[in-house]
Amino acid sequence: MSLLSRYSVGIRASALSFFREPLNLALLVVLPAASIHIFGVAYGQFPEFGFLDLPASLDTTARITGATFATGTLAGVLGLFQLISARDADHRLSICGFPALDLLVSRFATLVVISLVIAGVSTLTLVGLLAEPVASPLFVFTGLTLVGVIYAMLGMLVGAVLPRALEGSLSLVILADMDNVIASGIFPIQDRITQLSPTTHAHEVVSRAVLDGELASGELLPALTIVAVLSSLAVLAYTHTVKPVATGVSRNE
Repeated sequence: MSLLSRYSVGIRASALSFFREPLNLALLVVLPAASIHIFGVAYGQFPEFGFLDLPASLDTTARITGATFATGTLAGVLGLFQLISARDADHRLSICGFPALDLLVSRFATLVVISLVIAGVSTLTLVGLLAEPVASPLFVFTGLTLVGVIYAMLGMLVGAVLPRALEGSLSLVILADMDNVIASGIFPIQDRITQLSPTTHAHEVVSRAVLDGELASGELLPALTIVAVLSSLAVLAYTHTVKPVATGVSRNE
């Protein structure tokens, strides 16, 4: 079997395990629409205080934030479950002859592929629910893909520290909520620690695409740097998580 064929088999198996679950498909459709609408309604109730210095209306900013929240949450939970399932499943696959590198590449490629799907659904939903036209849906998709990949890697890291479905998912939801509120600029928080918000730069890419139709090229390098750093940490988390399982099973055998 060729290298590409082995990767395709791994990606297809991991992707099907996600898409065959009715709950996952329901969340993929419902969560973006619900988040965009709820964020818009909730923040739309705020009065236009003088200290708010937003490039768009509060409703538009809130709905953009809802789209990034939904994308991050779904991708983060996907990353969490990928790592949890890798503890046992990848060892069994290695026994069947799959090389360790192929398994790792397949896991991470699956995260990217499904993040693209999530970003696409969120983009279409945002375009449909925003009161004003989206200037560049393609660049919105680019920004949301960055958000998805960032949170997919964060989900892997949370899975390494907190390998439980419920607790890990709740942690990711809380993290995504706090992160997106800070990144949105709705509240003028100017503290050094807020610069560490994972999706600050990706959120700006989405906002500029919605409002101006421009690709915020100055934000791409910092966003891609965050992706690279989190991906490296996620690879370390994956290898650390899977190796002890394989060692332990081999002893029992």
